[in-house]
Amino acid sequence: MIYRYLKKSRFFRTLLLLFNNISLHRKIVLTYFFFVFILVGILAASIYTFTASTIRTQNTFSLQQGFNQASSYLTYKLNGISSSSDMVIYNVSLNDVLNKDLENYSVMDQIADSKMILHLMKSMQESEDIKRARIYVPDSLIFSGNNVNICPLSQAQSAPWWNPLFQKKGLHLFVGNDSLEKTTYRDGECIALFRAMYRQDNYSELSFILRLDIPQSTVVGILNSANYTNDSCTLLMDSAGKIIAASNIGEPAPTLQEEATTLNLPLFPEETVTEIQWNGQRYMAMQSSIRGTEWDMVTLVPYSSFTLAITSLVKIIIGVSALILLLAWFLSKPVAYTITKRIDSLCGYMQQTKDGILKEVPDIIYKDEIGTLYENYNFMITRIHTLLHENYQMGRELKSAEYKALQSQINPHFLYNTLDMISWLSYQKKPEQISSVVYSLANFYKLSLNKGKYIVPISDEISHVTYYMKIQDLRFSGEIRFLTDIDPVILQYSIPKITLQPIVENALFHGILEKKSKSGQITIHGILAEDNILLIVEDDGVGIPSDQLNVLLEADNSEAHADDSGSHYGLRNINKRIRLQYGEEYGLSFESIPGEGTKVVLCLPSLHVDEIT
Repeated sequence: MIYRYLKKSRFFRTLLLLFNNISLHRKIVLTYFFFVFILVGILAASIYTFTASTIRTQNTFSLQQGFNQASSYLTYKLNGISSSSDMVIYNVSLNDVLNKDLENYSVMDQIADSKMILHLMKSMQESEDIKRARIYVPDSLIFSGNNVNICPLSQAQSAPWWNPLFQKKGLHLFVGNDSLEKTTYRDGECIALFRAMYRQDNYSELSFILRLDIPQSTVVGILNSANYTNDSCTLLMDSAGKIIAASNIGEPAPTLQEEATTLNLPLFPEETVTEIQWNGQRYMAMQSSIRGTEWDMVTLVPYSSFTLAITSLVKIIIGVSALILLLAWFLSKPVAYTITKRIDSLCGYMQQTKDGILKEVPDIIYKDEIGTLYENYNFMITRIHTLLHENYQMGRELKSAEYKALQSQINPHFLYNTLDMISWLSYQKKPEQISSVVYSLANFYKLSLNKGKYIVPISDEISHVTYYMKIQDLRFSGEIRFLTDIDPVILQYSIPKITLQPIVENALFHGILEKKSKSGQITIHGILAEDNILLIVEDDGVGIPSDQLNVLLEADNSEAHADDSGSHYGLRNINKRIRLQYGEEYGLSFESIPGEGTKVVLCLPSLHVDEIT
């Protein structure tokens, strides 16, 4: 019924006419590709719908969890400081002192009481969350002019926080750095807690004001922990939108600039992740009130960063879909060919080719499209024979070139460091040590060059690394012990040159020198195990965590090894050299116990140096 309805459409009839006039091969290809396209489209849409929803849910949960933890911790910190202030506000001795009758309050008593007050303030400062504790007392007291921990009330009356404090009737008042008076004894940026206490005999008369300064860096550190991405920002703001503190702004910076002092954000619910529009940009935002204060904590995450994983997912789905469609397009041709009788015969020859039997099709009779395909097949077989021969020759040259290229990358900084050490020794006038360094350096490079040979006896390689360690021992003031325990039987067996030195260098710089003592021991053992030679480099350094051991020899790439050192690159380099030379069953392996040391085992075939051409 649908087909009859479509036949009435002129556009459908035109398409049907064009389809019927193309070759059978093209009909099969287009039909095959069309159904694959529909299937891939449905599959891609389903994967995107499910995965994008899951990613968004996970991102929302992660943002909420990090934000709530930071908000709870900030509330805990500020409330803890408020609780600490109770120790001063309700201190009986302090209230008795500051409620004394001034007419009967002698100078000696005031001096003695001031020491008690100073001791109380300094005890408050022992908390890591309180940078400075101050108390504002009546100007008539002789100790009011301390101006560090004890200040006169007259000084506070002109401060920006004076009126807000008494608007709250002297109860807890947290203020930001901008609301604090500018004084010579300010200890950097901070926020402060103020509390007022009245005289016991006259509640209308002020007794003292307590001020506790909290380092703003403490608050910023908590706000930083709430940042969901590098370019997100977490703010602490008052009810008027004034910024009290802000997390460090990442790169690239969001719309918020560091010099901004107030923000007029749109209203949105608390405790939930909400998408907002602000300054022409989209953000995922979350806010929460800080209990015990008049402040709100707000996190702003650029929408592009929040949905970065979804954007990457879309790119991957598009890429994979395009690849599948491309493969489907090319695979549709063999499918179309199977419809013809003679193509079955050709497929048999192709199967033989797949099995490694390169055989041409004899007696090509027909000159149609399939006959042309037969001719092309025979040409392909001839070309494959030619390419296999050329590839064999090129492979041998490539292997040799790759080996030499890998070898040339080893130890690029050693000469510079040694020459720098010689310069310092010369400056310090130590000719004996200079002579020893120059002698060791000359022999080191003599063995490194070795007349262009890249396979050397193990004895030369041991000498090579011994000269290297003599230089390093002088460089690090004799703190590095180097021992060798080599079975004399293996000394004339072969090894690719400059193999042990990078391993020892890694043990030195990433093992021993990472210790606090900067001293230790490196030992090389050498044994003959059946048909293999085992060279074991053992150090008593800091060791390597197990999760890093598993990736030391992985093929490096820009993301996975962006922070690798040159020595770690050298270990992969050595492992690749050994496998290129002898096969995949040889190379490096590791054993390490963090805090105790590392053991690197080098496995080589037991080949005499004269057996290598």
